[in-house]
Amino acid sequence: MLIKTCIASIPVYLLSFIKFPKWAIKLINTQMATCLWDDSADHHRYHLVNWDTVSMCKDFGGLGVPNLRDLNLSLLASWVKRYQTDGGKLWKDLIDFKYDTGNPNLFATRTIGASNFFKGVMWAAQAAKLGFRWNVGNGKKVKFWEDNWLGSSSLAIQFWDLYVIVNEKNKTIHDQIGRAHV
Repeated sequence: MLIKTCIASIPVYLLSFIKFPKWAIKLINTQMATCLWDDSADHHRYHLVNWDTVSMCKDFGGLGVPNLRDLNLSLLASWVKRYQTDGGKLWKDLIDFKYDTGNPNLFATRTIGASNFFKGVMWAAQAAKLGFRWNVGNGKKVKFWEDNWLGSSSLAIQFWDLYVIVNEKNKTIHDQIGRAHV
């Protein structure tokens, strides 16, 4: 209980704003393991279970200590959800202006020269993209081949053989279908 409520909760604020490097997560996990097994320099204790098992949910045989990498990913991905639902907010308008997220959507934004916060959000967005499904609307924000809008995955994954030979990659649905009607 002490590990979950104290040690694991200390970095939560920072985990929600920056992508933690692997070495930092490993260092925090080491401190939590040292606390759990009462391991110190003067009396060494063997860790009886690996850390992946300890950080599993109690329902699956773990102790329920949070996996900090997954927590970091989830907290940064929550910004993607907020971005989609917070229309007209100043922070969203600032992100749209600074990173040109409307060309065609947030998932296609480049991170070169971006802040550490935005790089972390985009790292989480790439993971969240796998479960993200688009409503097409006018088709100006949804990429025809790369975004998941039809079926259980993107058309590029469903029809890989066609995607490899197509010339019009990274185009929106509006660009692809709108030109066909002209």
